Amino acid sequence: MTKAELLPSRSLPPLSDIDLRLLRVYRTIVECGGFSQAQAELGISRSTISTHMSNLETRLGLTLCRRGRSGFALTERGRLVYESASKFLTALEGFRSELGELQGRMTGEIKIGMVDNLTSNSSCKLYEVIDKFRAQTRDVHLIIQVVAPNQIDNWLTRGLLHLAIVANLPSSDAIHSETIFHERQELYCGAAHPLFDMDPKLVTKDIISQQDFVRRGYSVATPYDSFFSEPAAATAYHMEGVAQFILSGKYVGFLPCELAQQQWVNNAQMRSLLPDICGFEVPISVTYSTLAPLSLPASVFRKMILSAHLD
Repeated sequence: MTKAELLPSRSLPPLSDIDLRLLRVYRTIVECGGFSQAQAELGISRSTISTHMSNLETRLGLTLCRRGRSGFALTERGRLVYESASKFLTALEGFRSELGELQGRMTGEIKIGMVDNLTSNSSCKLYEVIDKFRAQTRDVHLIIQVVAPNQIDNWLTRGLLHLAIVANLPSSDAIHSETIFHERQELYCGAAHPLFDMDPKLVTKDIISQQDFVRRGYSVATPYDSFFSEPAAATAYHMEGVAQFILSGKYVGFLPCELAQQQWVNNAQMRSLLPDICGFEVPISVTYSTLAPLSLPASVFRKMILSAHLD
């Protein structure tokens, strides 16, 4: 079914400032996954969000989403409107940024993606970059979103992110990556696991290979699965999920060392297993899409990231 077949033949009235605001609200709702999740991002009540959505649907003459006890879901027309609106708003924001550049100032917004729990890594200096950038300009709105590593490339190429800080993963030619620091990861078990109280001298690679382990829900260029003789017994898409499986005492799994140390090892809730054999370094990079040039604000922010971590 084509867009022409899906969309009605009625003409759309000229877009107003109110329409732009409604489209921005709609984009946020979709990207947050629903009305409730969008409240904090938008800073308005759920009832106000619902009113905005009703006004937009009336304005467009379309039903964009289903909402109710069964949850939030886009209609097919709602998906098409979201895709078109995202492209339009991104272009509009790019125009605003370019106009600011012509006037000799930075304006607009920078959308930055990052993987979860990077803040626990003392090598991550993003907060310093934010401080310096904010001191340089107050006319650029910064947005940080935690995104699953396997979604980063897609979000960058679609213009949903300008920059991202993520582990080096197999990537497309449309993504440029520059390593800024490394994150050490080790294999852990929880206090309730049989290996927790075993003499470290008795823990061998063969014993490790027989353990049930939790795997990451995305492919990575690191040997997470190579230590085990059987497929993973559980899957998690975020570090918190991996930690919950480990704390259960039924699984072993990999976590960033600083995160595990701060949260659980120091409290005797986890221990590292064969760190000299099962530990490794993961390169963390700042990435961006090469399909379109970075705006001046995003370019400046990227250079500040590199300077903070590499100089």
